[in-house]
Amino acid sequence: MTRTHRLCLWLLLISTISFAVPATSDQQHPLDSLTVAEYETVTRVLGTAGKIDKSSRFALVNLAQPEKESVLRWQPSDGIARQAFVAVRHQRQMYEGIVDLAAEKLLSWERVEGVQPALFDDEFVLSQTIVRRDPAWQEAIAKRGIENLKDVFCYPAFPGNFDRDWDVGNQRLGMIACYHTGSDNGLWGRPIEGLLAIVDYDNKALFELIDTGVVAIPNGGPAIAEPQPTANPARGPVTHRISTNGQWISWDRWRFHLGIDPRVGPVLSLVSFEDAGRERSVMYQGSVSELFVPYMDPTRTWYFRTYLDVGEYGIGASGVPLTAGRDCPADALMLDASFLNYRGKPTTTTGIACVFERLTGDAAWSHFEVRQQGSQMRRHAELVVRFIVWLGNYDYVLDWIFTETGSLKVRVGATGIVLTKAVASRLMSDAGAEADTAYARLIAPGLAGVNHDHFFSFRLDLDVDGPRNSLLIDRLRQVELDPADGEAPRRQIWQAFPAVARRESDAQLSMNLRQPALWRVINPSATNHVGNPVSYQLQPGKSARTLLDDGAIVHRRAAFTAHHLWATPYEPAERYAAGDYPNRHPGGAGLPEWTAANRSIQNTDIVLWYTAGMHHVVRAEDWPIMPLVHHEFELRPFDFFDFNPTVSESGP
Repeated sequence: MTRTHRLCLWLLLISTISFAVPATSDQQHPLDSLTVAEYETVTRVLGTAGKIDKSSRFALVNLAQPEKESVLRWQPSDGIARQAFVAVRHQRQMYEGIVDLAAEKLLSWERVEGVQPALFDDEFVLSQTIVRRDPAWQEAIAKRGIENLKDVFCYPAFPGNFDRDWDVGNQRLGMIACYHTGSDNGLWGRPIEGLLAIVDYDNKALFELIDTGVVAIPNGGPAIAEPQPTANPARGPVTHRISTNGQWISWDRWRFHLGIDPRVGPVLSLVSFEDAGRERSVMYQGSVSELFVPYMDPTRTWYFRTYLDVGEYGIGASGVPLTAGRDCPADALMLDASFLNYRGKPTTTTGIACVFERLTGDAAWSHFEVRQQGSQMRRHAELVVRFIVWLGNYDYVLDWIFTETGSLKVRVGATGIVLTKAVASRLMSDAGAEADTAYARLIAPGLAGVNHDHFFSFRLDLDVDGPRNSLLIDRLRQVELDPADGEAPRRQIWQAFPAVARRESDAQLSMNLRQPALWRVINPSATNHVGNPVSYQLQPGKSARTLLDDGAIVHRRAAFTAHHLWATPYEPAERYAAGDYPNRHPGGAGLPEWTAANRSIQNTDIVLWYTAGMHHVVRAEDWPIMPLVHHEFELRPFDFFDFNPTVSESGP
């Protein structure tokens, strides 16, 4: 099977995901993902109520989040009020509803004005159909020397909102760029440049055709070799310290609930750490919130490529089925999933995520003692929850990593195939090379990789020893010393100056090497054995900020990128950093809209929003497939324990 055929197959498989793990208990938890039976209940209730028909499209169906207080006090003997949130496009209008699953009753149904949902599965196919039957598009393709339309594959994207005349309407539009498939050496390396079709999905017609001129189609570059079989790829038994109970997972002293949401992917809930026989809460829920990938080419056929992958496409629904022994270790716990496609038909797949324990080869800690002429060390073991998402040309590997030292790391790796542009230049010595690479880099003859960014936004509802927390900012500042105040000859030191963020505006923070600070979520009502408030520190890894001004149209779409960190009071409806419906939205939704109220965030239930960013200037080594580039941050215990939690453990 060629890569192009596999791509087409994936386009037909994208759908809405629920989650299931091998269970040792039939007891359902309030946060458990919807089951196949519950999805069937949703479609049955809506059909009986006359809210859907054969033309309806399911944009999102997931668990309606139960009241947090009720979840925290829930016991297995308690009943569960299970509800589903439903977003449906029906007769060109968007509707949202809540379905009571036990009573099989529609509790609410409201029309949402002026919004567009994420891409539907059938719009991939519809994109091909609309352009192929249009005479003007056919003529443009023939002008480029392509005789067989079967050798053309078109990939849809959304147009965003750029204050164009037609941005004031609510049309269901797609921007269609095409590729030549008449070669086995890569779809993404053979762009049909200078041609962009804007299609109207509702009317199934071409809205506008943009043709800026013929550019020779590149040869696609070297073919990616088929992977060799992995030694012993068979799925082995789980031999490590992982145990499951329904959707609960326990390892070492960690315990958490794991589900997969069709929009944001893995959701880790009720994360706790056992300390001296006491289960201590660390995080109520953590997940990806948004993924923003804007390209820096402002030309007519490229300017709109500013993708909000979570809100416009959905990353849970684009999860790649994983294979033990290839994507995950052979003895990994492989997690299965159920699907509800855009037509409301549930199916089941396997291996949407995996969980495994590994020894990293690093030391958790080590010390050589000169008096005894000996050393002590502890090997570093981790538990990894892995999810891989496919988003067109790019793939992302998302790992949530639990450590024995009490840290929770989040690592996201970008890989796949860079988005390319066909250019006339074959060498940088060509006369037009400077113009061809103004917004890109020549990576192969006639092929340029366009400059772009990746911004990964995470929603982190930390509950450090309970939900009433504050954000403490320890600013490290240079201090000048007066020699008369002491005997030592030091003239300069740095000190930590702690300050509690009282309102949302105090918590809009960015990394600054010249003005470093520690960001800690503290519990003002709980202290460790020496009286310091217990806390977890959000420790950023390498990261970038947007280089675009606040007033830029592209920035408006994803204004959460203005800061690395935001903090908001807990509000269950606030889940997506760029808003509920970023497709075609004029901008400013999500975090900037919510925080405009400048609400109090002191000694209350707060949520952190952290964004890791990357400016990507494409290298030759990123072609024909990009080596994995990781970005990471860490939730790190800071005075949470009375001492290193591993020193009394023998370890693996």
